[in-house]
Amino acid sequence: MASTATATTAPLQVYVRMYRALQQGATYKGMLGDCFLLRLVQGDRTSHILIDCGLLLGSADADARMKTIAADIVQTSGGVLDLLVVTHEHWDHISGFSQARDVFLGAADPETGAETLEIAHLWMGWTEKDGDPQVQRLRERFDKTGAALSALAERIAQDPASPAAAAAAQTVGLQGFRGAASNGAKRLQGREIMAALKGKSKAPPQFLEPGTVLPTPAAKPGGPALRAYVLGPPRDEEFLFKDKPSSGKAQETYLTDLQLSDEILRFAQGGDLGSGTDTPFAPQYRTLPVADVEQGTLDSDDAAWLAARYFGNESTQKSDPALYKMNARRRIDADWLGIADPLALKLDSDTNNTSLALAFDLPDGTSMVFAADAQVGNWLSWHEQSYRDETGTEHSAEQILNRTRFYKVGHHGSHNATLDEKGLAMMTRDDLVAAVPTDEEFGKRQGSSGWQMPNPRVKAALRARTRDRILRNDRHYDAASRAADPELADVDADFLARITETDLYLEYRVL
Repeated sequence: MASTATATTAPLQVYVRMYRALQQGATYKGMLGDCFLLRLVQGDRTSHILIDCGLLLGSADADARMKTIAADIVQTSGGVLDLLVVTHEHWDHISGFSQARDVFLGAADPETGAETLEIAHLWMGWTEKDGDPQVQRLRERFDKTGAALSALAERIAQDPASPAAAAAAQTVGLQGFRGAASNGAKRLQGREIMAALKGKSKAPPQFLEPGTVLPTPAAKPGGPALRAYVLGPPRDEEFLFKDKPSSGKAQETYLTDLQLSDEILRFAQGGDLGSGTDTPFAPQYRTLPVADVEQGTLDSDDAAWLAARYFGNESTQKSDPALYKMNARRRIDADWLGIADPLALKLDSDTNNTSLALAFDLPDGTSMVFAADAQVGNWLSWHEQSYRDETGTEHSAEQILNRTRFYKVGHHGSHNATLDEKGLAMMTRDDLVAAVPTDEEFGKRQGSSGWQMPNPRVKAALRARTRDRILRNDRHYDAASRAADPELADVDADFLARITETDLYLEYRVL
């Protein structure tokens, strides 16, 4: 829907700006983070919608890059965001609100009352609604898992030579999505940022429910608007915690028992295997706490036997290093650190599945889909509801996907954030364009074995479906770059003509 005040005098133009903030001479080639500015231009009126603003923790020049992006947002919008959409709490979607805090969250000038950047309206998913009982339960779940994961990361850092710790190195890499701890607390900074943004919005924040259809708000009456469809996140937790496809061994590869997070947290913080009330061993078989055996504080033949054969001390290390090394190899006290990988993946995926996923109708009958980091369950849930617009017309997820002409690819093109049969395969328009915020080379250097962003299969599917009309912020589109890139050799001229490229951003004219 376009604003009726100007619809009869000027067509609506829609631009999508994907930020990347490249620096001259830098080694990085793109940006692993979501920051999209939509410009709706209709005659002399323009509305600005910002969807997320973040960069992966550990990215080079992160503060400087996000401040440069924030300055451009202020300049482009004239200091007013009609709508800010924050999809979920991952650092690569929200870091800019902290790194450029003076712009996004700074106080108004005491003399003039003017703000560097005014946020007129704020949209978040229902998962950010304070006081909602389901939200509170989810926060407790994520906090426990996050605390356990942070404690594990600390233990891994203390013993990096341990084979189990080395195998769990990916955990530390996944911290990049979660962000740094705040004030020493083992939890996300994200919630503090979300709370600050809620207080910054001029209008009361809206916490959107799946299936809702509503217009994008404008700061001033008569501003250009689009009809928006709230696709996810789902309320149904069967979908909310479904991170992988149902086929194969997917379900069995992830942790689902919250109690396990409690146990991991206790062990990671120095607790003893023998101190829990839920141990499977009868009392007479759990009377030798590991710490007491290691320190030699128990007056027991059994304890002495264990200490001699499994621990040793500094004198043993010096007098008989071979025995000391053999004892160390007998122990499995660090093996439980191997649980870090699946725990980290589970927390990462569950947070991704809380993503606020949106579709926007355009005046020509086409749509844009911004999937944030939605994973399998989020996508599947879109098809479990219908979408009734202001005229009473019902729309299905399949219909919305069928008319999609611009797709913001989920989670940087990772393997389980773009569905096939109930996702990309339904985007059947010949003019489909996909946008992937990524730095593929930087992603390959993350974790113990690297991240595939985009995943090769997802990339191949996107190339086939779009006929190589893919915007990537680690790619250049000038003539010389196209000549050297086989993936751009046959891309159509209309697609290229719609791109404005700078080191700071790629902007695509959708309409």
